Amino acid sequence: SDIIKSILLIPGVQSVGEGSAGFNVRGGSADQNLILLYGAPVYNSSHFFGFFSAVNSDIIKDVTLYKGGIPSRYGGRLSSVLDIMPREGNRREFIGNAGISPITTHVVVEGPIKRDTISYILAGRTTYSNWIFGLIDNPALKNSRASFYDFNARISYDMNKNNKIDLSAYYSKDAFRFNSDTTYKYENNIVNLKWRHFFSSRFFTALSVNNSFYNYDISSERVREEAFVLEHRINSTNFKADFNWYPGSRNEVNFGMDLNRYEVLPGSYKPVGDSSIVQPEIISRQRALEPALYIEDKFIVTDQLSVNAGLRLSSYFAFGPQTILIYDPEYTKSVSSVIDTLNYGNLNNYKTYAGPEFRLSANWRLNDNSSFKVNYNRTRQYLHLLSNTISISPSDTWKLSDYHLKPQVGDQFAAGYYRMLNKNKIEASAEIYYKRINNLVDFKGGTNLIMNTYIERDLVNMEGKAYGLELLLKKPEGRLRWSIGYTYSRTLIRSTGDFNEERINSGNWFPANYDKPHDLVLTLNYLYSRRISFSANYTYSSGRPVTYPVASYKIGDIVLTHYSDRNKYRLPYYSRLDLSLTVNGNLKSRKIAHPHWIFSLYNALGRENVYSVYFRNDKNVVKGYMLSVFGRPIPSVSFNFDF
Repeated sequence: SDIIKSILLIPGVQSVGEGSAGFNVRGGSADQNLILLYGAPVYNSSHFFGFFSAVNSDIIKDVTLYKGGIPSRYGGRLSSVLDIMPREGNRREFIGNAGISPITTHVVVEGPIKRDTISYILAGRTTYSNWIFGLIDNPALKNSRASFYDFNARISYDMNKNNKIDLSAYYSKDAFRFNSDTTYKYENNIVNLKWRHFFSSRFFTALSVNNSFYNYDISSERVREEAFVLEHRINSTNFKADFNWYPGSRNEVNFGMDLNRYEVLPGSYKPVGDSSIVQPEIISRQRALEPALYIEDKFIVTDQLSVNAGLRLSSYFAFGPQTILIYDPEYTKSVSSVIDTLNYGNLNNYKTYAGPEFRLSANWRLNDNSSFKVNYNRTRQYLHLLSNTISISPSDTWKLSDYHLKPQVGDQFAAGYYRMLNKNKIEASAEIYYKRINNLVDFKGGTNLIMNTYIERDLVNMEGKAYGLELLLKKPEGRLRWSIGYTYSRTLIRSTGDFNEERINSGNWFPANYDKPHDLVLTLNYLYSRRISFSANYTYSSGRPVTYPVASYKIGDIVLTHYSDRNKYRLPYYSRLDLSLTVNGNLKSRKIAHPHWIFSLYNALGRENVYSVYFRNDKNVVKGYMLSVFGRPIPSVSFNFDF
């Protein structure tokens, strides 16, 4: 199943709706999740407006989601870590699987290069889904086009019993066009090299170096004289030395070093073709280093109590070349309040941030059927996503912390009670959490994020708080399997600026864009026989907050619109039912190929879930319109076979 869709079934994990990339964990924004593939960060985790995960689930071995109690070996994000590790290739024989549907096709092949020593695995996916836009009622979307493809490769080499090397690569590309006008493209590119060495059975290490590249561009050639391409890029390189030591049977120590290098191109605006009169413009690149040292000790205190205590020493160095404007602290940042200019040469450090990150968790086993857990973690985030969340394009801008933009700092407390019921056939859990975040980023009204050289003038410093309750009841085994997950959560933010221009809603608390108080997820899986199975997933959630125009004024020939307080209103609730039927072919082991069919129905209820609301001035009358991305049932059938 799709990785992102699967974790959205977990209490505490939400999405703002269809047409959105990423996910939100415990009141955090999408950029506060560290998504790792082969140990490298993925900067855009979706294909096709969030309909597909950017990671191919056919090759996945392990997926671990940390919502709280994040180990000290992870850093750089506030809310969660999603660690995705694809599997190694088969060392003994050639095998594979493939599938085709009206929307996508995929193939995986794997096998030995040298039996029991060197193996490979290759996987690819692509789509031909333009027909699906014909099902959308919105005229602009009806004439749109979209496509994607991705590719994974991994070679594993067992040098001897104490040494192992892995070389992995991932590439993906998306392209879509709205209403035959503007074209959006983005790509992820990851390469990772990892060496594992066993000094002894109690002490071993993993050394890795990887590079993650993310690029998007927006282009239009409808008018030749105005043809342009707008580009944004982020390139990060990571070196990690991770050590594990088992000094005794009741003690495990993990320690190491984590070094990240970032280079961000905030914006490049160029003409396309000889006829274009667009003037080229480039915003200066940002460069930074983020080194960290970490240590964590997991020890068993008694047969009932185990404790994890960790510390991560995080630091950050921003480097030139860079030109920095200094503003008069008595006034809000603007052109007129500039009092000085600082110029820094190549590799000159112009800003440093540092601080400890404490990680602590404890697990108390009450009896054979129940346990209680509590955890606390502090995290720092030096990379910020400047985003308009109602946009369904990938035109989000990553920005590094700098002279004016401080790193986000978060503290989370969480506790949970877990119990096995009905002779250990049913899992039950209840978790609560509370989170405080400083140095969040928001924007003044009417801010233009594209090619904004002095974006610090439009940023508003915020603080946030989030709290919630997560309930889960789950039957994971047997012919009939089901789960019921419910989340109550609130995410509130407020501006902390000293000037009126930097205060949103008069400095009062208000809901964040991704605040959705109620979230209910029901899943059902029924194994009718060895060959036939049925599944159903239902999701209900509160609508997200929005800002509406409440009045308009006419001054001469100009109509001015007055808006409500930020996020005062909400979209209608979200409701969706998905159904699927899996039919396996002949299960005899001697057959060369083993086929199976999957029949699915997305949004079986046909509900037009509102993604966003937009407004137009029609003859001096402001009219509102609701946008629904997939407002009707979408059937699909896929044929898959293993060989």
